[in-house]
Amino acid sequence: MDQLRVIEDRLQRLNRITDWKFALGLHIRFANPTLSYVTYPKEWVDYYTEKQLVFVDPTVRWAISNQGICDWADLSDGDENDVFGAASRFGLRYGKVIALGELDRSIGFFAHPSRPITQEEIEQAQSLMQELHDVTRDALDMSEKELEELRQIPVLP
Repeated sequence: MDQLRVIEDRLQRLNRITDWKFALGLHIRFANPTLSYVTYPKEWVDYYTEKQLVFVDPTVRWAISNQGICDWADLSDGDENDVFGAASRFGLRYGKVIALGELDRSIGFFAHPSRPITQEEIEQAQSLMQELHDVTRDALDMSEKELEELRQIPVLP
């Protein structure tokens, strides 16, 4: 299976785990992901961008300095800017963050509208994220044209 099909397959498998929404940033360098895939509502993405919440988001802070899985609820004490409250208003109520890699970092943010994400669901997501991280490792050396082809892979089924 070629790289494009592997990536598309893993993204579709992430979609099928449950009815959650997610944002993936693969191979982050200089605070920007080389590849990103987002199923969050556009309204939330626009609001998050406009308010520059990335600079105060407790999940981002955690993911930059940790590896593994963390529940949003465990970070709520550090949410001075009410990022979680804002996310909830856009249907992103229960969430987890996954951070992979040492120097070559990939981060995934997963949110469910009506119930906590189960351990089994997030472990499946972590496994698929690791596969995506591994299969796109050469993205750091790709030309902008090659990267654009990977960025155009559809995320939703």
